[in-house]
Amino acid sequence: MECGVSVRLARFPVIVVLTLIAQVSWAELAVVLVADSDSPVESISMLDIRKIYLGISVAVDGVKVRGIRWRNDERLDQIFLQSVIARSQRSYERRLLSMVLKYGTPRPAVANDRDELMELLAINPSSIAYMWKVDAEADSRVKIIRVLWQES
Repeated sequence: MECGVSVRLARFPVIVVLTLIAQVSWAELAVVLVADSDSPVESISMLDIRKIYLGISVAVDGVKVRGIRWRNDERLDQIFLQSVIARSQRSYERRLLSMVLKYGTPRPAVANDRDELMELLAINPSSIAYMWKVDAEADSRVKIIRVLWQES
């Protein structure tokens, strides 16, 4: 009987440690806005980000900023659309199509993998994109401009 009690007590610290590790991992889950490391864009408002991704022309410090969508992660894209753009995928696509048909506004560029995203950011240093914070911190080719969403 004593053996059963000590085994249960020995498992308790392991469970606590695993729970704390899981909480730290979830707390660090965040979506950030990034630009090329040489970009002149240093800060941008949430309203301007929303305008850019809805197809409205925005200049920051005299430079026209263009948005790039990174479509390799469905969860990332959904979080961005819901938290920043405040639209569903379907509503967002309709809005973009409407802007193209009414005003000839170009859609945001789309990158399907990391290399394509980095290439698009490098080609136009005034471009912005969104990605997971952990990915942005691990890549010296980009700088984080602001946190767009964070798991609470």
